[in-house]
Amino acid sequence: MRVSILINPKAGSSNQGQVEAIVREALFRCDLHFAAPKTLEELDLFLAHEMLNKTNALIICGGDGTINVTFQTMIRIHERLGFDMPPVTLVRSGTANDLAERMGISTKIHQAVRNILEGTTKNIDVIEVTGDGKKSYMLTNGGLGLPAMTAEMSNDFRSYLQKRSDCPKATLAFKFLAKQSYSMVKKMGPQIYSMMALEAIRTWDPTDWNLEVNIPNKSKFETTAPIILVNNQPNVASTFTPAPFTSNTDGTMNLLISESSSQAEHVRTALNIRRGTAARLPYSKSYELKEFSLKTKNSKRPLTFFGDGEVLHKGVSELTVKCLHRFLPIVVAAK
Repeated sequence: MRVSILINPKAGSSNQGQVEAIVREALFRCDLHFAAPKTLEELDLFLAHEMLNKTNALIICGGDGTINVTFQTMIRIHERLGFDMPPVTLVRSGTANDLAERMGISTKIHQAVRNILEGTTKNIDVIEVTGDGKKSYMLTNGGLGLPAMTAEMSNDFRSYLQKRSDCPKATLAFKFLAKQSYSMVKKMGPQIYSMMALEAIRTWDPTDWNLEVNIPNKSKFETTAPIILVNNQPNVASTFTPAPFTSNTDGTMNLLISESSSQAEHVRTALNIRRGTAARLPYSKSYELKEFSLKTKNSKRPLTFFGDGEVLHKGVSELTVKCLHRFLPIVVAAK
């Protein structure tokens, strides 16, 4: 049995040597092929080689961001070369591990990878997001406005600390401080999003923010909502529950629109999202949809869309969002 193992050495809690040793012990009878790509080109080459050789399974060691980038690459290879996508299993080692948590993947590496041999395959929905002709995909939760701003600020902050900790021109004291700060941020995990959400709320500028929402065969309306979330599962960043009744296998996604209009209301919305009660707010609307589109009404405020903790589209004028029913096979523990 050929098993491909992809390790993101930069993931939040990843220890490449430890992960590899545990995988070798757990799957000692399998034909194992490891990679820890440092660039997208290396990732593309590894996945294309493994898909060409009809690997039986792919283990992704990382968080939601790693899974997203890997899946985007697999889709491109599938469309470009026609290779089948292998079933995927997950090892939790990222800043955010929302998909693994939702799928009931064990936090223990040995148990997680043994799913390859002892588990069952579950096909989950995938959200396709097209912006100005470019397609991207997400598996968990995403959105626009304040949520996208929060994700972008979190990623920029982590990237800044990581680069400064390795900067050859920086003083030893500054590099030490940056390295310690980066290590602390990695240990914070998804809590970094809560911290950055407050900063996003503090600095949000509503000027010229106006969107048109089109739900096919239902309605078309304009909104100035600063909080727009697209949800393929109930939880995001472990602590927020924007769509408590949403499933990633039913062929629909949740669209949550909150038209909060002040910092106090933004905070109130965030607290209610945390509790899973945001849809009950008088200025919030929640929909279960197969498809919808959004476009900016003002070219001064183009759209940024994040999904799975990553910025998927930036500076686009229009987005079309579709749910692809049971598109990706995930190997989970057998019940």
